[in-house]
Amino acid sequence: MKTDARVRYTRKMIQEAFLDILKDKPVSKITVTEICDKAAINRGTFYKHYQDSYDLLEKIELEGLQEFDKMLASIQATGAHAAVVAILNALQNNCQLIQALNTPIEKQQFIQQLAKCCLNYMGHWLEPLPQNNGSVVKRNSGFMFLAGGCNGVIQWWLQNGMQEPPEEIANYIITFCEYITEGLSN
Repeated sequence: MKTDARVRYTRKMIQEAFLDILKDKPVSKITVTEICDKAAINRGTFYKHYQDSYDLLEKIELEGLQEFDKMLASIQATGAHAAVVAILNALQNNCQLIQALNTPIEKQQFIQQLAKCCLNYMGHWLEPLPQNNGSVVKRNSGFMFLAGGCNGVIQWWLQNGMQEPPEEIANYIITFCEYITEGLSN
């Protein structure tokens, strides 16, 4: 069932107000009253949609991850480079959301969760390895290493204001991944 346009607008206003406050304060210090004042709504309206600020944060993250996963599924067949560029463009287009959810104040794990989503699709982009026991462990540990490395590069890019174009960062990521996957297949 479709959500009414007024409900979508109200949720958007609540989320934007919350994300704006989250840039400066940890979620543990954000009150519902503060969110309501910023969103210009009453507390009853807030509670129709969310239990508290933690529930709001959880729902924002979940929606973001679901959208990200849909995007990954739609670009899966385009190849690794095009997929990484699409991912970086999506991050850049949603930079306010990403930066708010990835504040050092809260030490959010949102980017790591996004990296895990990417990891689910990584197997489609990388050369398959033989399936004996040793290579499965090597492959899985290699994928985790790649996910951590990709996470680090993306974190660095976001924290430095996304100065470099997504295509350039994608080239770095793909080069690093190819180098590592060569080692995984030996």
